[in-house]
Amino acid sequence: MGLRPQRVVEVRVLSYNMHHGENKWGESNLRDVLKIIQDQKPQIVALQAVDSLHENGRINYQIRRLAAQTGMHYLYGASDSLANGSHGVGILSKWPFENSQKLTLPSSPGADPRTLLCGLISAAEGLTFRICSARLEYASVFDRALQSAYVNQLLAPSIQPVLLALDMGARPNEQPYFSYRTRWLDAAKGSYLPTWTEGISGDRLDYLMALKNTRVRVKSYKVIQDYPDASDHYPILATFEFW
Repeated sequence: MGLRPQRVVEVRVLSYNMHHGENKWGESNLRDVLKIIQDQKPQIVALQAVDSLHENGRINYQIRRLAAQTGMHYLYGASDSLANGSHGVGILSKWPFENSQKLTLPSSPGADPRTLLCGLISAAEGLTFRICSARLEYASVFDRALQSAYVNQLLAPSIQPVLLALDMGARPNEQPYFSYRTRWLDAAKGSYLPTWTEGISGDRLDYLMALKNTRVRVKSYKVIQDYPDASDHYPILATFEFW
């Protein structure tokens, strides 16, 4: 696990399904995503449903545009290849990435490919951790449960701290969530605030978690509801403390 930090280190993480870069009217939502990042000032942003597409003779590489506008480092993991580009997940970080990893999640024949993207970050002396982002299969409970079990099996043995951002597509009382109940600290445990814009109380589909393999706690958690038309999900924000 290495040396512990000399002092408490806070890591502020935002997670957001950005709806392929389009708002509810099919217009670009990148300005809203940028405004959310600028307002909330996260050190790490985990994004799901990010696109990299060729449009009108130009490449609309959404994660790179956001990185350029925020001054953050970025990673992109394509999940689904299209004729004009790809869908995937991305990570922005104020700290440079020391390493990265992209893994294909298991799925049933014919299901859309899904990817787990991880970046290794040194945030302070004595604190090196992994941040991972994934969007699980929303159309199949079986695939979501299979992918959740795989992610847990893959990350839970880590000797380094791990922060995990998931659009799980499942509520805390559903099977896919059960893989995380023992080994992970759920930043929003006990919250009934929906993370889906048309959801009712308890419709929590998006998660920020920390692996319980080190001294870590949740300092704060909130659902950001200021931009309800930017996506069909709300961004979620958590501050983790390592010591």
